[in-house]
Amino acid sequence: MEETMFIDPQRCIGCRACVAACRECATHKGYPMIFVDYIDRAETTATMPTVCMHCNEPTCALVCPADAIKVSDDGVVMSALKPRCLDCRNCVNACPFGVPKYNTQMHLQMKCDMCYDRSSEGSETDVRERLSHRRDLFRKV
Repeated sequence: MEETMFIDPQRCIGCRACVAACRECATHKGYPMIFVDYIDRAETTATMPTVCMHCNEPTCALVCPADAIKVSDDGVVMSALKPRCLDCRNCVNACPFGVPKYNTQMHLQMKCDMCYDRSSEGSETDVRERLSHRRDLFRKV
């Protein structure tokens, strides 16, 4: 993968615009794949955006007994494939970053896939496109 999405936590103000932009992606069916966590709600308003790291050896894919989580040729770790997912949630529990979320309504693990339908064709992710006024949030890694 030539480029990944890194949202700089030092510049995040917790506005959740990235979450709203992600929710608008057609392939997510209205569910966001980016999550904004509060660090210590009682002590501070600091937030931490959580997106998939697209690991070289993704634990979520390695622990999947049904081989439902695939890695694209360019290194994007995809959400679970609906026909193969067993609802075991091993991937949710195995990720050291807490990224994959289990969607109880769809009975499926979902996570950021870098808007693969768009990025695989050379377009920007929905989040980057919709937050073009906040380029300071993103960095090449």
